[in-house]
Amino acid sequence: MKKNLIALAVASAIAAPVAMADAPVVYGQINVAVDSVTDEGMRTSDRDSRLGIKGSEDLGNGLKAVYKMEFGIKVGDAFGTTGTIDGGTDKAVTSSGISGRNAYVGLAGGFGTVLLGRHDTPLKMSQAKDLFGDSSYADMGKSDLVGKLGLSGKNGELRLDNVIAYVSPSFSGVKVVLAGVGAENSTTDASLTNAYSAAIMYGSTKKGLYLAAAVDHADDQIDADEWDHMRLSAQYKTGGLIANATYQTFKDGVSAKNTDEGTNTQFQLGYKMGKFMPKAKYSTTDFEATSKKDGSAYALGLNYSLGKKTTAYVEYVNSDKNLSDQSFTSVGMVHKF
Repeated sequence: MKKNLIALAVASAIAAPVAMADAPVVYGQINVAVDSVTDEGMRTSDRDSRLGIKGSEDLGNGLKAVYKMEFGIKVGDAFGTTGTIDGGTDKAVTSSGISGRNAYVGLAGGFGTVLLGRHDTPLKMSQAKDLFGDSSYADMGKSDLVGKLGLSGKNGELRLDNVIAYVSPSFSGVKVVLAGVGAENSTTDASLTNAYSAAIMYGSTKKGLYLAAAVDHADDQIDADEWDHMRLSAQYKTGGLIANATYQTFKDGVSAKNTDEGTNTQFQLGYKMGKFMPKAKYSTTDFEATSKKDGSAYALGLNYSLGKKTTAYVEYVNSDKNLSDQSFTSVGMVHKF
């Protein structure tokens, strides 16, 4: 009897991975901080907490169906995010605190991957690792760090509906990502060539050298605006050290030298030492409009690893009067699963 039970247990252990091979993966993170902001008091705020489902199915002949559905879950309040969960890149938050993030279906094979649905633009995807990402006040797309450059002040950090995207295979470390965007926000022009984004990337943000160049363009198709964004990124990561730089330009095709036009340059440095990782960021913004003076901001932070999936952090951000003239102090914790 014991031998039969053992044989059954072994057979089940072998069969289970096969049966679950195409099962979806549930993942996410809970990220909450206590923030203190100049003239706004103190409160608990959400930092891009999310829940997602992703997976793939083998279709044979080298083809796979791929899919993802990811949702923002608002755990706490947040400064300056009325109606949105992360200052603009997500869809409006419902009364239940749920918002739409990347959601798509597609095909993958030797030719690369084709995706249909809602997705980050290739320009956003091309960024180097943001050490202050996930809705920190020093996040790459935050107005407090960059000023209200770019479409609706989103600073190139766009997630759009109606996307058709292509991700190429890697050719000696080089990858190309292209996306056309259909009509957004009740606009009637549905040409995929009127709004597009493209990026070319070399290497990986996880180790070694990483280089990227990307552009965004739209003609009255997204929020009824015309605009052009360009971003150049460079990063080097080795051992515990990570250092990167980003240069980006923002142009509004509607009028010359609009208040949301200009350039931004950011530098980041972090060094992981055991469970600790001190980090720093400096951002400088040059506005095209003579009515706006150039501005700068900096951020300092420290991460502490509580476990493989749990990190505590403290961050301080300061922006001068030409951006938002505020300082932000945050103490928080993120758990990923």
